[in-house]
Amino acid sequence: MQVELGITAGMNKAVRLYGKEDLRVEFLPIPEPQENYVQLRLASTGLCRTDVHLFDEGQLDHIVIKDPITIGHEISGTVSKLGLGVSGLSVGDRVAVDPCRPCGQCLQCSRQRSNICQNLSESGVLHVDGGFANYMTTPAFTCHKLPDNVSLEEGAMIEPLSVGVNAVHRARMCPGDQVIVFGAGPVGLYTMQSAKALGAGKVMMVDINESRLKLATQMGADIVYRPPAPFTDPKAAGIDLKAALGDEADVCFECSGAHGTVDAAIHACRPGSKVVLIGFGEMAMDVHLGMAAVREIDLLGAFGNLNNYPECIQLVAEGKIDVKSAISHRLPLDKVRDGMELIRKGQSVKVVIDCTN
Repeated sequence: MQVELGITAGMNKAVRLYGKEDLRVEFLPIPEPQENYVQLRLASTGLCRTDVHLFDEGQLDHIVIKDPITIGHEISGTVSKLGLGVSGLSVGDRVAVDPCRPCGQCLQCSRQRSNICQNLSESGVLHVDGGFANYMTTPAFTCHKLPDNVSLEEGAMIEPLSVGVNAVHRARMCPGDQVIVFGAGPVGLYTMQSAKALGAGKVMMVDINESRLKLATQMGADIVYRPPAPFTDPKAAGIDLKAALGDEADVCFECSGAHGTVDAAIHACRPGSKVVLIGFGEMAMDVHLGMAAVREIDLLGAFGNLNNYPECIQLVAEGKIDVKSAISHRLPLDKVRDGMELIRKGQSVKVVIDCTN
């Protein structure tokens, strides 16, 4: 269900999730920035499968929608007002917004792992309003200025790119490593590009969708591979994957969340390698952990980003990563529900919402 409530001039048009399958377009007062916050006139916000999960289920694992929230966490905009105490930003600055707001005081923050902060808030997902709106407020430290040659639309893609860059850093990838990426969705495509930009030797993209594999080739994948069937036999899948790659993998990135891919990745890896889990899939799964143990294959989780927005912006500005080619659809703010349907049906790659209307 999507409901649009009365239009009022000078108000903030926002797409609000009230719970499972309850999405409403509302007109709210334009938020004012508190101390150390800025107000943003929003430009582009990417639509993510996380948004679809939250709409379909009213929750995502431990995240449960209890109170109305403006969704959208892949955000860019222009600074339109400064709160007291803000320095380093000016009205008119074009910025990409890191949705993560760590507390800075918990055990994980003290260990420099703020992406898994014990008190984490995340714009558009957890506790605070996000970017499917005309305006929002956010702490000044979450705003990262964009250079002139990076568009606001590209700025919105810094968030999914940051997930890929974080995963590559988690893998401690070595120069020349042989890499397999499972899932040619936006995060998979950006992970593939991140691996290449940060020194991988050869990167193979795996997906069952031919059009996405074609896009992966255009975006820089060295090899693309469409498995003949779902991964029901991990040993056979591992043999096929190694044959397609021409080697055993040093790192596998699982970005699809599809059944059987983690086990297939374990079987495709050489001893001493790594499998990095990025995609939201089965929370409980059957995998050959014993095989991973005796071959010292590390299974690593990767969540969000770890203070890498400046690095991501630089990669885009220098032309080392192309985020724009993954954008397949651009929709107005009141068509978020239509964008979700495109994602659900597999008819899109990345949907970006124009927040200026």
